Amino acid sequence: MSEILPRLLQAASDEHAAVIQYLRHAYALGEGEIACEIEGIARDEMRHFWMLSRWIVQLGGHPTLERGFVDLAGATPPEWMERDVAAEDRAIAYYRETIAVTDDPALRDDLARILADEEHHRGVFAGLREEVPAGGEPASEEAGAVAAPAPIELEALDWGVRHEYAAILQYLFHRFLIPDEEAAEQLELQAINEMQHMGWLSEKLYGLGREMPLEHHPVERAYQAQAMLQADIQLEHGTAAMYEKFIAKLGDPKIKELLQYIRGHELYHESLFSRLLESSKGFSPKGWTIGSLKEEPDRGERR
Repeated sequence: MSEILPRLLQAASDEHAAVIQYLRHAYALGEGEIACEIEGIARDEMRHFWMLSRWIVQLGGHPTLERGFVDLAGATPPEWMERDVAAEDRAIAYYRETIAVTDDPALRDDLARILADEEHHRGVFAGLREEVPAGGEPASEEAGAVAAPAPIELEALDWGVRHEYAAILQYLFHRFLIPDEEAAEQLELQAINEMQHMGWLSEKLYGLGREMPLEHHPVERAYQAQAMLQADIQLEHGTAAMYEKFIAKLGDPKIKELLQYIRGHELYHESLFSRLLESSKGFSPKGWTIGSLKEEPDRGERR
């Protein structure tokens, strides 16, 4: 079973890459049924990442924050779909190989479920490759000429996407290691909320003619329950403060309204994590002693 852990870590990093690749393609296509369908596939890949991370922890590892290959080649939507077909081909081959060397029947079942999803995704992308117009989906009737964005608008949206991306990874990492079930559930729910934020901000960026950034802000790993929640509180506090600074400088009322809405969520997250910190005192991750915030024991995570 120890031989399977590196394969699961690789699979998780590839699922992470698939989420980002597919979201970039969906946002670049703009609004419409095709973009929504691709976003749905990205959510499937995030679920796969969750399933694999759960197994990685059960087998004695840490969830990986590494990201696999993101294929950004191609200049037109049909070419993007071709890259997505290729990504699914790689995933299908890899999961078939992994299933063949897996002895645990429960793990085999989960991998078979993921494989079935990937085979379905490949078919969807192959169909979209033939269906999607070379110039993307038709613009809505309301769409008009886009004025040159102010630098502060681009800065705020770019910062927000990178920060929300980091929050997703940090909360999922902590979700699989924290021993308190309520805290784990809340971390997962707030990670989903941060993914919504990243999507809203990315769509605004694409509307201004800019791409969603690929890199995220630093992620604070922690291996002790209180340290995890303290790091998450600190993240939310800093995020809310930064959004407040951007809001004061923004001129675009729609972007300002979006950041105000997101900031309200971040303040709620900070309050929620503070309450969880009080109720989680005394817990530590299964199998670990209380350690420092910076402690990173080697439990199989790929670097």
